[in-house]
Amino acid sequence: MLHVMRHEYKLYFHAARAYDVPSESYDRETTLMTSAKRRRADGSGRGRPTKGSGREFAYDTLKRQIVSLQRAPGSELDELQLVSELGISRTPLREAFVKLASDGLVVLMPNRGARVAPLDLAYTQEHLEAFDLLQRVATAWAATRRSDEDLTRIRRHADAFEAAWRGRDPSAMIDTNFAFHEAIGESCGNRNIARTYIGLLSENLRIARLAMAYECYGSADAYEAHIEAIVREHREMLEAIAARDPERAERIAGSHSGLARKRVLEYLSSSLVDGPIGRFLASAA
Repeated sequence: MLHVMRHEYKLYFHAARAYDVPSESYDRETTLMTSAKRRRADGSGRGRPTKGSGREFAYDTLKRQIVSLQRAPGSELDELQLVSELGISRTPLREAFVKLASDGLVVLMPNRGARVAPLDLAYTQEHLEAFDLLQRVATAWAATRRSDEDLTRIRRHADAFEAAWRGRDPSAMIDTNFAFHEAIGESCGNRNIARTYIGLLSENLRIARLAMAYECYGSADAYEAHIEAIVREHREMLEAIAARDPERAERIAGSHSGLARKRVLEYLSSSLVDGPIGRFLASAA
């Protein structure tokens, strides 16, 4: 049962049976890229798509560019230019647009092509509110409903994130952070909650970059402190899920959402130079 008061959420849990939510039911190709795909999506023109792979090549390339803010929020995706740039036909490109739209990264416009989804202040605020709520629910329910296999998968992704952090690889950190939270979502025992939460994780990828990329910080000390806090809370969430402690899991998940919100607000405040925040974000690249 969920109680909402003064924009703060408190979860109360009743016993519920665990539902079998196999990880295979989620299309991981829509959320993570392999190292090989990441290399070929660096915009250098290497690794042209083979027959039948055009949609995935276009999807991976554009997703990486959007998440890294190479393609600015709100900017137009010119079909003719992209067909030439990617070396594919319009059909797989449009299929990639549809897939990106399902991730919340692209907006389809009837008879007008597609644009990169906006990232303005109103959107960011609404997204973070919804994300906070779903993250608390998914993490708390995972603590009561996860299987031993789920726990092993969550721990593996927590370890992978720490390895990416030690290697100072922001792209790998974004991917492994996604995988960690996705595994928690898949363990929550509710397909609808899992699907919505994982969808928000996909939309959250550009915001995640503000937390993972060194260039988004004012100093090395600030960067180190923030990533160390992420690592610590990942471990605390893992411990709460392992101990089947939903109250602690919900509390840490809320703190984790607050950490992301604090980072975004710090970044926006430090970047507010010319005009409103929305205009700055729309011109960021």
